[in-house]
Amino acid sequence: MSNIFVYAHRGACEKATENSLKAFQKAVQLGADGIELDLQLSADGVPFVTHDIDFFRLAGKNVRITNMTAEEVLQLKLGRVFLRKFFGSRVLTFEEFLKFAVPTGIKLNIELKESFLGKNEKIQEVVKMAEVVQDVHFSSFEFSVLQTIHAMNSNVQTAFIGKKNSDWDYILSIKEFDAIHLNKKFYGSDLMYSIWNAGFPIRFYHVSGKEKYISDPHESVIGWITDFPDKVMKKQNR
Repeated sequence: MSNIFVYAHRGACEKATENSLKAFQKAVQLGADGIELDLQLSADGVPFVTHDIDFFRLAGKNVRITNMTAEEVLQLKLGRVFLRKFFGSRVLTFEEFLKFAVPTGIKLNIELKESFLGKNEKIQEVVKMAEVVQDVHFSSFEFSVLQTIHAMNSNVQTAFIGKKNSDWDYILSIKEFDAIHLNKKFYGSDLMYSIWNAGFPIRFYHVSGKEKYISDPHESVIGWITDFPDKVMKKQNR
């Protein structure tokens, strides 16, 4: 049996529109240990819970969030093409999300996206906003974002999201983050063992719940990030 924490990726996004209030509510209902969410910044510097830099995929609007005011973002309707007009969800501000999440006590994995690059004050702002969360860590593909958090000396946990072509010799030689996030395709790879030998625990994402290793994971694993939290927990015999 495994007690490794299960994070619902963008909420339970198999059940509802990703990063929506319904998806987050469903993640809590399913009993997920944590929620993985994404933050992007609007043109006027408001952090919103959304993954893509633009809204074409989710709202049919070919416009970047960095070119929209918060008021404009809040007018969008998200969801499937034929349903969004009447039943679409709204993009949540990070402040609204925290009002939902904090009372639940759920763990948070907050990924800071590309709109935060070079915005050190905004990075610091969202880290301080998240101080009300009991168990939270920040992740990013952008190493400079994690360096900004590290420089705050706030003891907040961070995780670098790695790729095959990342500069692993450099990454594993420094200690400015606490964990690595990897695509599940690297499970059991030489890279996984190199990361573990360098002293970093790992959370794997894109996990479906069908993987045999979920029930008997390598000692490096501290988290599963998944669209299917219920299936992963079932595999854990929970």
